[in-house]
Amino acid sequence: MLPALACSAPTIPEIPFIGPSETATPDLPPTPVGDMLSFQVPAYAINLDPGETVPGTRLTYVGRSGDAFEASIDGLTATKRSGDSFFWSGVVAPGVYGNYNLRLTTSLFGGLPVAGPVELIIFNFEPYELASSEEPDARLHYSNLVMDYTVPVGVAVPGTTLTFEGLETQGIGNQSGKLARFSGLLGYPNIAVGDSLVWMGRLRENVIVRYNLRALSFDERNIHLLGTGDLWILN
Repeated sequence: MLPALACSAPTIPEIPFIGPSETATPDLPPTPVGDMLSFQVPAYAINLDPGETVPGTRLTYVGRSGDAFEASIDGLTATKRSGDSFFWSGVVAPGVYGNYNLRLTTSLFGGLPVAGPVELIIFNFEPYELASSEEPDARLHYSNLVMDYTVPVGVAVPGTTLTFEGLETQGIGNQSGKLARFSGLLGYPNIAVGDSLVWMGRLRENVIVRYNLRALSFDERNIHLLGTGDLWILN
């Protein structure tokens, strides 16, 4: 089984403007379960100056009054203090839904620092690998995505074109060793335990992701990959 970062079907409210057609039922997830991919950013943090908004959201810091912070959430005024919640869920970009479970942290110099986990859900994704690893010029950039996958033979790493095809033996005699073989990779397809595995591609026309993984272990049945990632939203 794939762990928490694999494709999942989170329970979400009505999601406007994400769907295959205008006739989609508004109060249901707009795509089948297999067309949804979830990424976790466990330690998202930003320091806001008055008038600034958490990128991709409708969470705005208005100003400070004593020990209270005046904020705007979805256009509604809210008074917050250190330790209070600063939550928001909604459409971040076409085909991208975000859950921001942030809280106000201690402020010393007049700004408003907020931190917490962020979940990004990508709809209707069709991954393909990019030949270039150059970072794109994007409207939004999320770093330090946690990626932890146990992938069975014949199954693709979620959100990529990489499929674990099994093991092969390299060399003979005492110096022989096992390598994990992948398909769907533009470069060399075999890796040993401890090797890195980097993949960068598009999930949608407006979403690019980079996987920085390492093979922790593998056998004839599955491979365990652990690492971090970056996600860019172009528009």
